[in-house]
Amino acid sequence: MRKKVGTVLEVDVMKEAKVRAARDGRPLADLIQAALIEYLHNDTATVDALRSCERFCSHGRTLPLAVVNELLQEDLLAV
Repeated sequence: MRKKVGTVLEVDVMKEAKVRAARDGRPLADLIQAALIEYLHNDTATVDALRSCERFCSHGRTLPLAVVNELLQEDLLAV
């Protein structure tokens, strides 16, 4: 069962979403629903952030510079 919702989004985000939906040949509502489901069920960013923090903190003050650089290169917010 579907339910109609109302919300306010940035104009640029809506433009990108409409273009993507058209390119994929599906309704905008389906694209938004799929993105929301993915967001709600995929906690990859949090898991990656926790792993990086654990790795960083587990080495005390002797963390090699190469490891620090590797951690700094990770994009924790990428989906």
